Amino acid sequence: MARKSSEEVKALLDGPVNSIFTSFLPDGAIDWVGVRNQIEVGIAGGSKVSLLTAGDSQLWYMSESEVAELTRVLVDQTRGRALTVAATSTWWTGQAVKFAEFCRDLGVDVLMNLPAINAMTSPALVSHYKAVAKIMPIMLVGVPSREVLDALLETPNICCFKEDGTEDYGIDVSWRYGKRLKLMTGGLLWRHYTQWPYGCRAFFSWPTCFKPEIGARYWAAVQAGDEPVVQDVLRNVDKPYFDRCAGFPCGNQGVQRAILELHGVARRYLRSPLASVSDADMDKVRQLMSDLGLE
Repeated sequence: MARKSSEEVKALLDGPVNSIFTSFLPDGAIDWVGVRNQIEVGIAGGSKVSLLTAGDSQLWYMSESEVAELTRVLVDQTRGRALTVAATSTWWTGQAVKFAEFCRDLGVDVLMNLPAINAMTSPALVSHYKAVAKIMPIMLVGVPSREVLDALLETPNICCFKEDGTEDYGIDVSWRYGKRLKLMTGGLLWRHYTQWPYGCRAFFSWPTCFKPEIGARYWAAVQAGDEPVVQDVLRNVDKPYFDRCAGFPCGNQGVQRAILELHGVARRYLRSPLASVSDADMDKVRQLMSDLGLE
């Protein structure tokens, strides 16, 4: 399969992004069937992007060999039907370069490379990203300083940016760098809507792995300027979902996986010592789903 250019990657990184919530079996083994099912649900629901990330995909709780296998499954299950985004954990430069070579040879389209938070203002981060970008197209992630971003703009393979900063930071980088880098938001849908006027077109869509029509409805309304529908999704689904998740010991990561289990997509477990939704709390998740139209 021919590798995509940076411009092709940027064109495909658009609309609802299916961020894969790696789930686990009760004994801690990876739920490979659940991973593949999530990819299928997203593609069938119209998402053009199947993405791994350190947080949702739980890379911080995996060995490097498990991250490699998860990446193989991503490429194998997607089969060219969506843009594939692999990810690193907070690895040092040499480790990230070797993983980029693995991803390139595997056929991954773009690599989201996550440095440590204390490197976001370091001049060494520029050298780090340039070294990895020699291998394949790269997605920046986190809160790199303006000085770091300015120094990377002429590096051809650096083409995308998933920002993780404050609302002000997200708006600022969308305005300053949106013509050069394809911007993508994570988290809640409202976060994307704040950056939409500044040109941000791609966003993590948390319902896409179990009920993709919600993200698709939001995206269609945004593009059409249908403010009542946008407000309905944000006010009556997006914000109350995360507000309700805060009342569970496991937070939204645990609730998301419980919903996946109730939809028959994946299992609900996280690896110890992270908390999973208990048997006793599954009725509360069912009620949340009913109240917000997530069944």
